[in-house]
Amino acid sequence: MLRSPVEIVKRLIFWVIGLFVIVFFYGLGKLELVATPTELPLTSLDRAIPFVPWTVWLYGTITWTSFVAWLSVRERADAARLMAAITVASAACALVFIVWPTTFPRGLYPLPEGLGARTLAELAELRDDDSPSNCFPSLHVALAWGIALTWASWIRRRPLAVLPIAWALVVSVTTVTTKQHYVVDVPAGMLVGAFAWWAARRIIPTERATPVWMRTGTRLEPRWEAHQARLAKLRETVEAGQWSLDEVDWPEGPLPPLDPTLVRLVNELIYVEEIAGMNFAILARASKSEDLRVLYTCFAEEEKRHADGLRRVLELHEAPLRPPGLGNSMVLDEFDALDPESVGDVFLIATANPVFETMLDAGTVPFLREHPALASPWFDDFVKRITRDESAHLAVNWMVIREAGERYAGLRGLRLLLNPSILRGMIAVPFMSLDVYSLAHRLGYRFETLLPAFGKLWRLHRRYPELRWFPLWWVFRTFTAAGAIATIVTAGLVRAGLLFVRFWTTFTSLTDLVARFAWGRALLAKRGLPLPGRVAS
Repeated sequence: MLRSPVEIVKRLIFWVIGLFVIVFFYGLGKLELVATPTELPLTSLDRAIPFVPWTVWLYGTITWTSFVAWLSVRERADAARLMAAITVASAACALVFIVWPTTFPRGLYPLPEGLGARTLAELAELRDDDSPSNCFPSLHVALAWGIALTWASWIRRRPLAVLPIAWALVVSVTTVTTKQHYVVDVPAGMLVGAFAWWAARRIIPTERATPVWMRTGTRLEPRWEAHQARLAKLRETVEAGQWSLDEVDWPEGPLPPLDPTLVRLVNELIYVEEIAGMNFAILARASKSEDLRVLYTCFAEEEKRHADGLRRVLELHEAPLRPPGLGNSMVLDEFDALDPESVGDVFLIATANPVFETMLDAGTVPFLREHPALASPWFDDFVKRITRDESAHLAVNWMVIREAGERYAGLRGLRLLLNPSILRGMIAVPFMSLDVYSLAHRLGYRFETLLPAFGKLWRLHRRYPELRWFPLWWVFRTFTAAGAIATIVTAGLVRAGLLFVRFWTTFTSLTDLVARFAWGRALLAKRGLPLPGRVAS
């Protein structure tokens, strides 16, 4: 299966993290925290097995074979189990090393003369790097079997699943033919590896990949009677107010060409709307309340409709669809890691959506409405429909977040901050904001118009006191403060004539190229989005 460059980089990072975990526990076992290593007596089998120096090349395959395993990972759950197996095997061996360290009499097997220079150098480097202590159980064998069993579990062609097992057997044999270990260390390592594989499957079951600490929690269901009543009324209003793009009095095309910068901006907003729709689809799946599920389903359809409407705008002007910029690409890629069964993911999405809809509503949408190239009765009607939809989105999400703030206040809510998607979002959102606002500024947008929205979000806990001790809200409040500071500084630089907006739009052109190289068309195909160059029909 072909991988995009970004997928390969991700696997490379996980491989490096796995090596770091191994080295950490290996080094911990070398500290001799409890006792000094004990030399065990050689058995007749130990003495009967010959020293075969050239097998060091097979023994050393674990580093690069594990990288191949990472490259072949299919699902997020497979990656999580592989990392768990590596961690469990390393930690279990380190525990034994600390409590009962053993050492091997490697001096009985000196490096023989007449070896090839490369084999001699490889053996010498191995013995220098790996001192003869910490023998029982063999960490090398434990890792080989933990990786092999986990790897084999996701191989769909069952005859090929034998290959990782065969490789683990080869590594096990070479552990004694290189005289790195006693014979007894090998079955002990195999047992540890099998235990690591079993434990990984227990920690991360096959049917889901969400970490244990993120699974527990209630699904989205309003508890406040006031919210239950309001959601029921909103459902009636939203269902009755559903509209289609055909209701907009679209003009006959083609219309005059758009400025290339405006084309880029509209394209980025299309992906912002698509992302919002995907978020609502996850919230709909996470909703236990029928009213909430129906509302979020409608919202997802509305966001998709907004995106399709913007595509129709491009079509009328005979402008092309473009691939997403770096920020939107990173967020689109993140949907592989989001799980509607994860309370952390669900409340992260529910909190993020209204924050960014507030920013979008206060920023680019009114600006586009007034732009000379788009200002018209039909476009004004289209934007009014978007604004009306988003007012309902905000109302529902603030109800959900207020109840989440009450339910996960203080220390109880700290576990929501363990969600790695928070960090990934913090990396992606600045690029998304730069893509949108640098383009808008070049077209005449004034950054100061964002400040009221930032102030409203910053002071929101005064209106909704449930947010005051909600840790997840403080993440977004911090983000809001950073955005306000960046806006004030940027506006000041603009007034002083020191902000060269052409530099930033050129910079986003470069990050667009990075996104295309990293993800290519495969990301859009995976998300079911129209490919670049096509126009909405």
